[in-house]
Amino acid sequence: MPAATADAARPRLETVAQVVLNLLSYARWPAERDVLRLCVDGSALYTGKLLEGASLPTGRPVQARRVDVVNDGLASDCDSLYLGAMTEARRKKMSAELSGKPVLVIAEHDDECEVVSMFCLDIRDNDVSFRVNLDSVARSGIHIHPGVLQLGRRREPPS
Repeated sequence: MPAATADAARPRLETVAQVVLNLLSYARWPAERDVLRLCVDGSALYTGKLLEGASLPTGRPVQARRVDVVNDGLASDCDSLYLGAMTEARRKKMSAELSGKPVLVIAEHDDECEVVSMFCLDIRDNDVSFRVNLDSVARSGIHIHPGVLQLGRRREPPS
């Protein structure tokens, strides 16, 4: 990637990471761990800052690692999953594997925001917003702060 392009993308990477970490900070899992395990799909584009590791605004550390969502067992090793583009086959496999499991799923590219994804990011320039899939959240057993759910419900799908 040319230096000018990399410099232009840096604020977007930071903004995406900030939104993801903020979403994670408003979630409560049925069994809380000292360190939140964030698995990052290898096909995701905006991962640079996420993979550096971080702490939530609450101070809870986040341990991030890259995964292959098709071949890695995710439900027992991830508290949260950050996804890139999904084919229908990948989506079905993940839906079967994660159904009813407390894994918070955030997707970069899921215009429909259905099936597996709980939060779907809309990334435009350096602005990042999100939509929420209430059915997926309810099935996960993860409690999300109601204010965050209201923010996500107000978002219209991208045109």
